Amino acid sequence: MSPVTRRFVLALVVFAATLAALPALSTMQSTAALTSEDKTAIAEAVAGIGLYADLREWDRVKSYFTTRVTTDYSSLFGGEAATSDRDALIAQWQGLLPGFDATQHLITNIVVEGAGNDAVARSHVRASHWIDTRFWTVGASYLHRLVRTPEGWRVSAISTHRLYEEGDRAVLAAAADRVEAAAK
Repeated sequence: MSPVTRRFVLALVVFAATLAALPALSTMQSTAALTSEDKTAIAEAVAGIGLYADLREWDRVKSYFTTRVTTDYSSLFGGEAATSDRDALIAQWQGLLPGFDATQHLITNIVVEGAGNDAVARSHVRASHWIDTRFWTVGASYLHRLVRTPEGWRVSAISTHRLYEEGDRAVLAAAADRVEAAAK
């Protein structure tokens, strides 16, 4: 084999090896471990939803969600998981939370797992809802599913697993009645 032919064959082998490696490189990119910056942004999204819902800053709450969101509150209220537009979900919360004198979602022990553009955050929540001296508090674990978007990490699903309840669940209906009465 002449030196020119040998170089040509070698170049073809290198080219073929490079082409073969390209799918592996793109796969490695999509399964790359989350950075500490990713985990911080994910934890901020999880905690931010509770904080800004309590503060009634609905645009900030909205900024943490994908356009479609799945919620699963079946361990609290029965039924099944539901998927809706984020605006519909926030409107649902706006139809209830302002009816309380105060709400507080304490979200702790956030643990983030995932790779690439997908993540799961598990945490504890203690959510208290007050009207005068009446209250309902639920302790639960959260599971948030998040995806990386061009705007940053966004929550695509929330699941709640009830651990305990304290107080009077009837304050939920009273809060909804207060919001409805205020709208008239």
